[in-house]
Amino acid sequence: MASEHVLTVTGTVSFRERIAVPPGAVATIKLVDTEGEVLAATATDVPGIPTEFTLHADPGLVADTDKLLIWAMLRTDVGVWGTTELVPVEGDSTAVLLTKIDE
Repeated sequence: MASEHVLTVTGTVSFRERIAVPPGAVATIKLVDTEGEVLAATATDVPGIPTEFTLHADPGLVADTDKLLIWAMLRTDVGVWGTTELVPVEGDSTAVLLTKIDE
C-alpha cells in the first residue's frame, strides 16, 4: 500500500511518576473518531517512558482528520496507567500523558 493512501498518526505515551517501567509492560493505543469508532490500534512493548507509537488508518474511514482522538493504556506488574479522557491528535506528534488507574 502506498504511503499516500494511508493516514499515519505518531506520538508518545508517558506518565509523571518517576519509576522504572518493569519488564513486560505493554501499551495499547487506539485511534478513534468522535463517535468512538476505532480506526486503528496497536499494542507495543514498553522498554521505557516515553514510548513512541505509530498508528496507520485508512483515510477513507476518517470523516474529519481534525477530530481524531487517542485512547491509551499501559499495563505493568506494578499498576495500570491510562487516558482518563480522549486526547486530540495534534500536529506531527501527539504527546499522551497517562494517569495512574486504581485497580
